[in-house]
Amino acid sequence: MYSSWGLLVSAAEVFDKMPHTSIVTWNVFINGLIKWGQLDFARSVFDRMLIRSVVSWTLVIDGYTRVNKPLKALALFRKMVEVDGIEPNEVTLLTVFPAIASLGDIKMCRSVHGCVEKRGFNAVDIRIVNSLIDLYAKCGCIESASRLFSEMPEWRKNLVSWNSVISGFAIFGMVREAVETFERMEKAGVRPNHVAFLSVLSACSHGGLVEEGLEFFGKMVNDYGLVPDVKHYGCVIDMLGRAGRLEEAEKVALQVPREVANDVIWRTLLGACSVHDNVEIGQRVTKKILEMEKGHGGDYVLMSNILAGVGRFKDVERLREMIDKRNAFKLPGYSLV
Repeated sequence: MYSSWGLLVSAAEVFDKMPHTSIVTWNVFINGLIKWGQLDFARSVFDRMLIRSVVSWTLVIDGYTRVNKPLKALALFRKMVEVDGIEPNEVTLLTVFPAIASLGDIKMCRSVHGCVEKRGFNAVDIRIVNSLIDLYAKCGCIESASRLFSEMPEWRKNLVSWNSVISGFAIFGMVREAVETFERMEKAGVRPNHVAFLSVLSACSHGGLVEEGLEFFGKMVNDYGLVPDVKHYGCVIDMLGRAGRLEEAEKVALQVPREVANDVIWRTLLGACSVHDNVEIGQRVTKKILEMEKGHGGDYVLMSNILAGVGRFKDVERLREMIDKRNAFKLPGYSLV
């Protein structure tokens, strides 16, 4: 009760005064600490436990995964299996999969896949198979992801199964495979959702399949009655922008409902204007962005590049002066490599 309300001091007092505690008591306390962001405290409590259940391990592993500490999550998972000899259950695996994905660790991915096969989890829990498909794709092995999907009987595949493999194909730029799989999903009688359309639109955008992408977007709205969110609009704008169809891209951007519109939409279009040296639309887009946020130096830089590309160097100079006056800043780029 105290933990659920965030009254952790009171929860700790009750916990410390208990003459006898069970594993459930410890797990409840650890779960409350993790819920309210006290992961280090939760780990210290976990380390004090003399006997731990698979639930105890899973709680802390999940805590590390959720705060983006995948190395600690995987280290604890290995310790659970290799040192304490605790058998992971389905929930444990589902909590550790995102940690493996964030590191792109294909060796660990194959290791947990072996664990899944050995314990027969894939035969009884469709969530495990779907997560493995997604995990293989995120670890850079689309062949294994596709093979896992193909080996599943048709009756067992659900919407998440189809979405996982379509998303994997989209990530790898396998545009035709993504489109064909989407069409197979429809023929199988599975109704696509927002995630499926986002994946196939992203694939069309990166593969230059503009007409197909527009057709999918129209199908999403007209045939399935789904309301696009900002990500779907962003894909369409990016798709049109890459193809140099900037006027159409601007029209789509203007159609985005005000309650979901954001500066990312317009920055996507501004980037396309920079690639295609379109000053007229670029100036209108820059104005829109500055109405939302004036302190981002990257917008000014893009616009100055557009002006420089068509030889309007005096306008570039004026824009640079404006950057100085408004104290606009540009976030530095960085690489994970």
